[in-house]
Amino acid sequence: MKEIELSQLATGVPYMDFKTGIKEALKTFEEHSLYDFMVVLKEGKPVGIVSRLELIKAQHRDYLTVGDLAKPLMKLRNSSLKPEQIPSLLDFFNSQKNPIFLVDKGGHYMGVLFYHVVMHYASLYKETAIPVFQKLSSLFAQDYYFYCFYIRGIKDFRDAYGAEKTEGIYKILIEDIKDHIEGDVSFSKGEGEVYALSKTKLSERDVRNIYEEFHKEFSLLYAEAKLLHVHGYCIPLKEVKTFEEFFRISSELKNRLKGMQELSFFIFYQEVPVIVACEYKAKELIPKIKEKIKGDFEKVVEHLKRTEKDLWEFVLYDFFKEFPYFELFYVISESGIQVSNNIINPRIRYPIKTGKKGADRSGKEYFKKANPEEVYISPIYISQATDDFCITVSKKFQYGQKSYVLAGDINYKEIHRLVRTYAEEGILNR
Repeated sequence: MKEIELSQLATGVPYMDFKTGIKEALKTFEEHSLYDFMVVLKEGKPVGIVSRLELIKAQHRDYLTVGDLAKPLMKLRNSSLKPEQIPSLLDFFNSQKNPIFLVDKGGHYMGVLFYHVVMHYASLYKETAIPVFQKLSSLFAQDYYFYCFYIRGIKDFRDAYGAEKTEGIYKILIEDIKDHIEGDVSFSKGEGEVYALSKTKLSERDVRNIYEEFHKEFSLLYAEAKLLHVHGYCIPLKEVKTFEEFFRISSELKNRLKGMQELSFFIFYQEVPVIVACEYKAKELIPKIKEKIKGDFEKVVEHLKRTEKDLWEFVLYDFFKEFPYFELFYVISESGIQVSNNIINPRIRYPIKTGKKGADRSGKEYFKKANPEEVYISPIYISQATDDFCITVSKKFQYGQKSYVLAGDINYKEIHRLVRTYAEEGILNR
């Protein structure tokens, strides 16, 4: 979306010089009868505001000027921002919602930002751009719950791994949330936040399950990366009547979460707030998942080595019954040329391109790093077959006088299910 200048949100409140006398100032107010206060400038820069009532009270004190009565306000420099950043402006207003001066680079007066105006634009953007917010206002004062989740440390991760892998991390979080929250789920890419609306209030255990599954999946895919933590909160809409109240509570909860850095935290907003903290479990649990994947893949490779080459594609197809989390298999020659078609898991319902014999895989890491001693698991990347995030498992093996590489793709969604299944079966705790 096109960026917006703060000056577009500012109101051009009339102004007067700080040397202006009281009586002259009252006459100016008569010319601008719609305004309860005016801006006081000194050399074009705002020093404060003065109200009509204050001038009336001081009109018998001829020695005063409006500069003596001016009440200072906070100043913000004019800048451009994305529409999704407008709600963050609400954090600049104090508890009294006092107006804010907008100034240029030189500090000269440009206008006044009012809380209710910024709030209007903030709610307008949310309702227009994010599906959950289109329903939100109609659910105020009802038995619904609003959830917000976001990832701490995501900027450093994006700098290290790029935008595409960052998008994959958010997809993992979204899948975890959808698994535990019945209702509408939306993602705001600009704000990096996942929202949900539901009639159901999560338990503390539900929140921990979401966080723990995200931790396991992230550790599996990015074992060497700096840990990412999830922060979130829940607002019961039963007691919320307006967007103003909603944004106030949301801002309050985010401010509370700012100081939480080394753990994943969640706050249930209520009279006595309930905080759920969740830390990463020992990383030795994650290799057990990798060991399981490698063990399954070893079985496939060993079976191929004992099977006639002409039957490889049939055998690989049958292995989807035993290892349904694999997306597809294919065999590569020792020179890096694919010698089988893509053998696709029949249970897959999303679009997948049919890879054919003859494709050159010699430049792929999963081919170059495949070896006879150990199964290789690639970092997460975007699959050419699905245009989605996946990892590839591979191993080199000998058949007759030639070497081949078996490769198997696992979609990130299947990784997500795999982690959950293993956790439920207690594999991680053995």
